[in-house]
Amino acid sequence: MTLRERNRLRTAADVEAAALELFERHGYDHTTVEQIAVRAGISSATFFRYFRAKEDVLFSGEDASAGALVALVAQRRDRRRTVAALAEPVCRFAHGSVAGPATSGQRLTHLVMTTPALESRSLRLRLRWEREVAAQLAREAGTGRPDLGQTLAAAIAVSCLTSALRAGHHSGGSIAHLTRRAFAHCADLTR
Repeated sequence: MTLRERNRLRTAADVEAAALELFERHGYDHTTVEQIAVRAGISSATFFRYFRAKEDVLFSGEDASAGALVALVAQRRDRRRTVAALAEPVCRFAHGSVAGPATSGQRLTHLVMTTPALESRSLRLRLRWEREVAAQLAREAGTGRPDLGQTLAAAIAVSCLTSALRAGHHSGGSIAHLTRRAFAHCADLTR
């Protein structure tokens, strides 16, 4: 990695940390790009070289999170293409993404889950996770496009995760534990 690439990553991380701190302190709606830039020690013009809008700061890891989730699904031990088979990789993803209450992942999740202005972006991320997990299941089945069963399994698995994320921001509980409980509830509902 070149010095320029390292500096770029450091600046992006500084902006993300500054934004999260300001959003938590003043609220998402009451924090401006200018405030974030000042806190990060950059100009507003530099901010816009890294992010199109303040919302993008919170979702900067979107590509990486979707890739990580799909990789865990692809590496799962239970090769069936069912909701039950998706429980283990989705719970591992939940643990790795938002491990504990003091992590930036947990803080970011809380902010996204409690800010109405971010609901549509959060929903788009959820739908992306569903599409990409369903596409992985279709690849494993050797089909070009996900069928109804693969699409449904992916949607239910991601719903278990997002339900845990919503519940977790109220309870402060472990997202991985809540995700496991959501899968267990799902199994109970289908009996």
